[in-house]
Amino acid sequence: MDRRAITLHRLQAFCAVYERGSFSAAARVLAVSQPTISKHLRDLEAALKLSLFVLEGGRVSPTAEADWLYSESRFLSEGLQSLAGRVSGFRSGAEQRLSAACIGLLMHRHIPQALADLRAEMPGMELGVSVRPALEQLAALRSGQIDVGFCGGLVEGPDLHRRTIGQGYLVLLVPVRHALAAREAIDPAELPELPDLICTPLDRPIGRLLVPFLQNAMSSAAQITCYSLEGMAPLVRQLGMVGVVDNFTATSLRGSALRAVPLDPRISFDIHAFTSRPLARLRPALMLTEAMEASLAQG
Repeated sequence: MDRRAITLHRLQAFCAVYERGSFSAAARVLAVSQPTISKHLRDLEAALKLSLFVLEGGRVSPTAEADWLYSESRFLSEGLQSLAGRVSGFRSGAEQRLSAACIGLLMHRHIPQALADLRAEMPGMELGVSVRPALEQLAALRSGQIDVGFCGGLVEGPDLHRRTIGQGYLVLLVPVRHALAAREAIDPAELPELPDLICTPLDRPIGRLLVPFLQNAMSSAAQITCYSLEGMAPLVRQLGMVGVVDNFTATSLRGSALRAVPLDPRISFDIHAFTSRPLARLRPALMLTEAMEASLAQG
């Protein structure tokens, strides 16, 4: 007997006919044609040199040899069905879960858009999303709490895998009635001279971009330091002061009686995706990262 002739397709066809007592029913459940089922059974019988089914009263009945073969090979058919179901589940995301974190400035638009794209491709995936500062994300990645993190600014993580997926830039957020609202742009070198500037911490990934301009201005007792870029807007609006934010945050504030004045020369920063393992090994994280990259490219 040629063992190569006993294929999984033939065993599947045999088990389907045995369980349903009909070639046509077996063809329907396996989504193939009835002639295909017949050929698989003929080839299997020829390979085994056994008769597996007989026609009795218009119904296919198994022989004693078929009873024995079914008891020996049933687990193969069931295993294939289980495997096919698992593969289908992985494709749709039903067998997978993904935990992601991002900085707040990306939550306004880009993370929601990327998650919508991912759900369209893998609707069954279990997703967990949190907003965390960059340094918390890196710690969570190292401890296995999240699968992928999205950060911006000057972030260091040499022990992690990094992929640059986009870029942002800083602007000066001002109330529309502020004297600076009429300016076309402002030089970052002017920032230390502003008496009503709300500062951002200079030891954070975004704040570090302003160190060359503000490191000597933080000693002023009149200044306010805001530890959240998302919290900058209500402070600027309520206090009538000004503050540096990113373009993502500024874009989300259209129609809010605030204006984003460009900095010239521009202060740009990169957006990164961080993972603890290479992205190529993390299919859901890779798909989300690619969706984020596409969203950022759209502006």
